[in-house]
Amino acid sequence: MKYIRIALWMGIIGAIFPGNSFMRAYAQEQPQIPAPAVEVEVAEFALTDQPLEIWTFIDDYRLITGKTLHLTVQIMWKLGVTVNLEGMGKITFSPFTVENVTVGERQIFDNEHDYAVVTYALSLPSDVKTGIYSIPAFSLPYRNEVDKTEGMATSAPVAIKKVPIHVEGKVDRDVIAIGDRITYTLTIRHEKKVNLLWESIEKLNFSPFEVLQREIKKSAEGTTEKTLITYTLSLYELTGKKKAAEIPELTVLYYEESPSQSDAAKSGSTLIETQEVKTASIPVILNSLLKAVDVPLEGIKGPMSYSRKDVFSHGYLPMGAGILLFVFLGITTLRSLAGRWSPAAPKPAVETPRIALERLENTLASFQYTDDEAISRNAIHNINKALRTYAGMLIGISNEQAQSVTTSDFLKYDTQKQLPEEVSAIIQTVLKQLDELIFGRHLGKEPVDSMLQGVKEMIERTGLNMK
Repeated sequence: MKYIRIALWMGIIGAIFPGNSFMRAYAQEQPQIPAPAVEVEVAEFALTDQPLEIWTFIDDYRLITGKTLHLTVQIMWKLGVTVNLEGMGKITFSPFTVENVTVGERQIFDNEHDYAVVTYALSLPSDVKTGIYSIPAFSLPYRNEVDKTEGMATSAPVAIKKVPIHVEGKVDRDVIAIGDRITYTLTIRHEKKVNLLWESIEKLNFSPFEVLQREIKKSAEGTTEKTLITYTLSLYELTGKKKAAEIPELTVLYYEESPSQSDAAKSGSTLIETQEVKTASIPVILNSLLKAVDVPLEGIKGPMSYSRKDVFSHGYLPMGAGILLFVFLGITTLRSLAGRWSPAAPKPAVETPRIALERLENTLASFQYTDDEAISRNAIHNINKALRTYAGMLIGISNEQAQSVTTSDFLKYDTQKQLPEEVSAIIQTVLKQLDELIFGRHLGKEPVDSMLQGVKEMIERTGLNMK
């Protein structure tokens, strides 16, 4: 029964102080599966028969300048033992600086023991170099009122490593459904002498998750710099036989810059030695792969909220496109039915060389040269179309072919030699003049007059046969 109570108490302490060192040192690693507290197995841990026991917990064994370290001290004593807790606030932990001390109230642990929790906020001075430092042990006196004896209990020292850089990854939630979005925050704190290799950060791999968005914020905190990178991740499919997803550990490369190393690097005489620091991997549970009895999912995922842009692009826009398509198909169907029921419309008049000649003459008659190049080019373009239609009919090609063929290949379609050589030469010259006027930079009155004269001459030579 004592072991069960210890396991329950350990679970409470773990919830209040996550990531404590004691649980990592004395408890067996268990998979992250919800289970009743009575099933927790504790190995090599039991209350000793000592009158006073001191346990220490630490939230992180890696410390960087400017970050506060929380040391939690658990003091447990037998009934009948007197402990002076007021002296806990006067303990020093050199070279660490005590920023704050919180002494908890006396509480009942079981029928034989009481306990109290003391929390220290520690930090290292900014001038302390990188290396391993120890939170020194401290002693606490006590008096046993039962047998009138006095004694001293001593804590165990805790090794802390001061590092120039510290990285940490967190997610806003670790229970999702496929297609949901996760916000992953990568926090990088480093001293100013540390330079990050952004090429490695740009290539961070979150497989099997896909990166939808990334946002970077930089700030300075005293002698350290803080980089906050927020990733928006999503998982659309789960490959392989695994039935759980995991955000992998991320590796950030960096190098420390010293004056000698900086000068050597600038001169190109040496290579900079890079180092790496990694985040811990984060498992993610998929709702669709859980049994109903494993985890209560009610309330975990609220209603999905969409922006106005998403509502318009994925809601109103497809609906409007569908309505327009329905109206278009309805009108097309009605027109086809009306065409069947209505009498046949008279066929359009067949285009003849004479009609094409009259259109060309009318176009020439309506042409007036102006200083507005846009208007003049448009009128010249109409002359070009009318001339090509008329000349195409003379040599026996369709209007579409006459409009699309190049000037150099136009007369090659006169395979029957229906036009005299003089007329062919005039048409070739006029078409080249029209190309220069349409696609040239400037319009001049003299080139326009020359073109008009060539068109009129061609009409005089070919139009006699039409009258």
